[in-house]
Amino acid sequence: MKMPGIRVRLLVATILPAVVVAVALAAILLDRQYRSLDEALQARARAYAHQLGSAAEFGVFAGNREALQALAQATQAGDPDIVAVAIFDIRGQRLAASGATPLSAGTDPRLRQTGSRSADTTFAVAPILSSQLLAVDDLYSGVAPSQAAPPPDGYVLVEMSRVRLDAERNRQLFIGICVAIVGAMLAAWLALGIAGGVIRTILHVRDVVDRIGKGELGARVTPDPAEVMPTLETGINAMAERTERAQEFLVQQIDQATAELRRRNEEAERANAAKSRFVAAASHDLRQPLHALGLFVSRLAQLKHGPEVRPLVEHIDASVQSLQDLLDTLLDMSRLDAGLVNAKPADFAVAELLERLKLEYSGPMEEKGLALRVRPSNLWLHTDPGLLTRVLLNFAANALRYTARGGVLVACRRRSEKARLQVWDTGIGIAPEHLKDVFGEYVQLGNPERNNAKGLGLGLAICDRIARLLGLEIGVRSVPGRGSVFWIDVPLGQAQAKSEPEAALPMPNVVIEGTVVVLENEAAGGHSMVGLLAGWGCLAVGAGSAAEAAALCDEGGMTPEMIIAEYRLPGESGVSAALALRQRYGPLPVVIIGNDDALIAGAERRGFTLLNKPVRPGKLRAIVQQTLAQYQAAAEGEQPG
Repeated sequence: MKMPGIRVRLLVATILPAVVVAVALAAILLDRQYRSLDEALQARARAYAHQLGSAAEFGVFAGNREALQALAQATQAGDPDIVAVAIFDIRGQRLAASGATPLSAGTDPRLRQTGSRSADTTFAVAPILSSQLLAVDDLYSGVAPSQAAPPPDGYVLVEMSRVRLDAERNRQLFIGICVAIVGAMLAAWLALGIAGGVIRTILHVRDVVDRIGKGELGARVTPDPAEVMPTLETGINAMAERTERAQEFLVQQIDQATAELRRRNEEAERANAAKSRFVAAASHDLRQPLHALGLFVSRLAQLKHGPEVRPLVEHIDASVQSLQDLLDTLLDMSRLDAGLVNAKPADFAVAELLERLKLEYSGPMEEKGLALRVRPSNLWLHTDPGLLTRVLLNFAANALRYTARGGVLVACRRRSEKARLQVWDTGIGIAPEHLKDVFGEYVQLGNPERNNAKGLGLGLAICDRIARLLGLEIGVRSVPGRGSVFWIDVPLGQAQAKSEPEAALPMPNVVIEGTVVVLENEAAGGHSMVGLLAGWGCLAVGAGSAAEAAALCDEGGMTPEMIIAEYRLPGESGVSAALALRQRYGPLPVVIIGNDDALIAGAERRGFTLLNKPVRPGKLRAIVQQTLAQYQAAAEGEQPG
């Protein structure tokens, strides 16, 4: 068999490697470029998602769907590659969407950070983080703010098209094929003359491609003076320039997003600092005069009045009670939002909670002409009894406020390993479109005139925050015109040994006998407290310090039987002043009044009774009467017969 000539063999030897190298080079370039462009597309999607997550924070918090929809549409309009934008709340429900093919509400965006919905699209998900991740220093609670990051308020999803990416890939594929054909033709035409130059050019190009693939985006192909393969060199350099510009753009976007996030954090810190100052001022400056006002009104009610003055005193007392309720509600919301309330789970009998609710609301229900039914239950629950009681009392208060006729039913039913506490009413009911809003702040469906007598619309919002703090599920069902049922599910607890029954509550009209030392930091509060105690029959001694109280008692030949001390005193605390009087007169019962952080930690350890300002006169009377009776009974038992 005759061997082909040297020219043919050289031509074949030149064309074949050239074609193979051209095809391989084109494949490498296309693969790496497509990967780079795909990564750039995904990075853009993530950047858009994070920017949208920051911008959507206030809209999700305020529940402003119109603003969220406008934000989603503006985001899509800002980039032709964005085909869909969606904003979800924490439950996975879609709040806003833009685009022809947004993901459905059933898709859980929390499962993946990025992904491909199909071969033509890719998407990125980012959380909507609340600005309340910052700790708030609240001066009237002793609980340190939690450092654990709470869950996000929702998620945003950005879906981007790969159409332009695929078009660029096809274009580069076409360029690669053309380059391969041109290389083969040039190799055949100049087989011997330019073979070495082509090889050198290809090796150089391969070198540059490798450097670009390793992240050296500044690498460029040095043009060959002979211009053996100018198209390939130009294409690679253009690709490198585009990739470098894309990286610079992404870095710039990330820097801008970081600066915006830093600015928002600084604004949140300033807002939280202002909130802390407000809470501190409200805790002391507002509670102190309100505390004295309540005691003065109670003392005024004890005095004899004419028929025209008595209704006026009653109206003043009702206004003071309403003001105290509003202030307590606002400060409770501040404490819950600041994370200063800690749950103390324990096992307790639900019967105790139901009995307290019955005692608290039997009178108000009867005055309004409503029937209150409380079904007995022998179940035991495991959660914080105080916080759960607050939830149930708020449910009952809400039922009382919105029920004009019929009645209220309170029940506890077992549901598997949980118990469901329910408060049924026959009130005005809630329209279906408003059910999702009733646990929001300042929501009052039946109070368009914003009458303060109907509260601030924070009772159910407090219930929702307490339920989240306790990790409990809360809900509502309603039929407009027929009534509503509010419920909360609580884990079952273990039955405990029954404690000794408490002593009977003091009778409100019985004269209280005993000597009480009152330590107050303001003259108005001290005078009101002394006058109120004197009106109940007590011998009250008002002073501003332990030394002054001891001097007054010695001067009058009196022996104290009880101490009521304001926590903040000039130069000392109420706890230290009470301890000083105890050293002089023995283990006297002590009641500490105040709202300071150190109050709980300092007084509870010593077994003192704690009262928050403003003090309710009725509650104060019950505590004074019961405490003096117990102390006097114990003192008589210690005397020799």
